[in-house]
Amino acid sequence: MTRQNEQVVLIAFGGPSSSGKTTIAQTLKALLADVTLIHLDDFYLTDSRIPIDEATGYQNWDCAEAIDFEKFTTYVENVKSGKEQVPINSIQSNDLNLKLDPSEKRAIVDKIDSQQDKFKGKKLVFIDGFMLFHNPELVDLFDIELLFHASFSTLKQRRESRGGYNTAEGFWVDPPDYFEKIVWPGFVNSHKYLFVGEDVDNNLKPEALRKHHIYNIRNDSDSTLSELVRKTLDIIIDNL
Repeated sequence: MTRQNEQVVLIAFGGPSSSGKTTIAQTLKALLADVTLIHLDDFYLTDSRIPIDEATGYQNWDCAEAIDFEKFTTYVENVKSGKEQVPINSIQSNDLNLKLDPSEKRAIVDKIDSQQDKFKGKKLVFIDGFMLFHNPELVDLFDIELLFHASFSTLKQRRESRGGYNTAEGFWVDPPDYFEKIVWPGFVNSHKYLFVGEDVDNNLKPEALRKHHIYNIRNDSDSTLSELVRKTLDIIIDNL
């Protein structure tokens, strides 16, 4: 995974479901040379072990207890130390339709080319997941932390437009009202400690950036992929 004398830089792409984190991570991986992308979704428990929400009777795929965090943490720590890892058979689709027009792609590639001195000697590892920042101790594993999110209504519309999700053992389709009863409360309860007034529509607390180095990236309905990718790239370059 790493070459001799390379510095491993772990970059966390966190945020709730449908916040754009995976798309932006995949897009940047396609434009940058030699980036490894790890998906938290590949550390889900098997389907039969996903916790049941008592109020709804639904399986709760959007809580920390649905993830094998011991396995995930060990894997990330080994990556950070440069240890060779067995490749993960990802449940995520590797088919990326790069949704940038030629001029947008050219501008981003030109920026990357102009900053090659920042990338020299570094191995970038992107880690994409919905529950990367729920635990301050987990946050400390990463070198650069990017929190993508949007309003309730925007995320709900995006989530409900999806047909379903690959799982370790099959395919999951959201039951009725799953976003408002499971997904959104899961994000709020696990991430509100990072926001002013514990309001996830507010700004991040100053100490969230100062102590945990978390950057807040809004991906609302009027955001474009090009601007989000450029903003993300700028943050990464500034912190290398």
